[in-house]
Amino acid sequence: MIRISIRNNLIYLLLLFISYTIRRIVSIIIDILGLDNSSLIFCFLMVLGEIIGGIIIYLYQCNFNKKTITQKSKVMIELIQTDRELKRADKDLKILFLLFLASFFDLEEYLIVYKFIPEIAELSPTASLRLCCIMTITSSLICIITSIIKIARHQIFILIFLGIFSGIIIILDFIYKPKDIYFWKYFISYLLVLCHFIFTSFTDVIEKYLADNDYLGPFEMIFSEGISSFIMMSIYSIFHNPFKEVSEIYIEAKTGKFIALIILLILYALFSAAVNVYRIYCNILYSPMTKSLASYFFISPFIIYHFIVGNDFIYEGERNYVYFFLNLIICIIIDFLGLVYNEFFILNFWNLSKETHSEIARRAKTKEIELVSSKKQEISDKDDNDSEGSDDD
Repeated sequence: MIRISIRNNLIYLLLLFISYTIRRIVSIIIDILGLDNSSLIFCFLMVLGEIIGGIIIYLYQCNFNKKTITQKSKVMIELIQTDRELKRADKDLKILFLLFLASFFDLEEYLIVYKFIPEIAELSPTASLRLCCIMTITSSLICIITSIIKIARHQIFILIFLGIFSGIIIILDFIYKPKDIYFWKYFISYLLVLCHFIFTSFTDVIEKYLADNDYLGPFEMIFSEGISSFIMMSIYSIFHNPFKEVSEIYIEAKTGKFIALIILLILYALFSAAVNVYRIYCNILYSPMTKSLASYFFISPFIIYHFIVGNDFIYEGERNYVYFFLNLIICIIIDFLGLVYNEFFILNFWNLSKETHSEIARRAKTKEIELVSSKKQEISDKDDNDSEGSDDD
């Protein structure tokens, strides 16, 4: 019923998943030290990570400038650089506008989760984690509407179930909603969570489009987005000081604690650089939907951690085990569905495997074998006819 498919060339997805995970762990430790994750300093570090990531890619390309990596139809093609440039589908002005939009969406989706939502209604600390699969849904819908990537039958099937389970998670959160939060504030906060994922998907799809149609390299995209985000963040910081919380900890905390905090903030910036580098490569080499898998796959340990420390799945002042275990089971199911969507697992029922890459490759190979066999049979029949003609003579 279920078949495992071995996917090659997924090193960037693995590295993205590792970078996401370590950065999340670093942010948890920073929160323990007293710096809340809603601080705008994290937004600055994220933007700094984009710029650092762009520099890393540039240095890498300088050392290995004989080959440029691009992606067409989910297959990595290595093109030897020549004097003749590939013709871009869009003019420079449109490309710059798309890069600006990508950086704008990237910045806004961060501000939505860590700045705007907490000011309206405090959601579960794992709400955005548990609903990350919405990125797969929104990215798929944008790709369907824009015809950038074709969505197969089994993927549409998975999208329906991802939507159902995401809806169940939201319903559970409303059932166990803190009584001191007004319903409409809670509702607006979840709409903002949806906007957060839509903005992330727009950034991913724009980057995929620019790579496939305008042949922009990772350095051009990530560095341009980093500079644009830095300018926008600098304007925003005129009204909201991003270093306020850090300066307060410097005044109140001990020297050792503050030094540890600075080291962790540096690590956060470096792993943000890694996340941005591998995010760009995953978008170029695979797809926005495959890239989204790295952000929500295997989130169960973080859910368990927040339940144990007691800052999540609380109802009427106590840990609610029903609330926790229902979410844990659903998240494990969502992880499995994400693997099915990206064809790590193949469902062999209801004809869902027909449009998977492995099944298409198998049919092509079978057809090729049949064609070769047919040609051999024709040659054999022709030789037999020639032999019979010689005997008659």
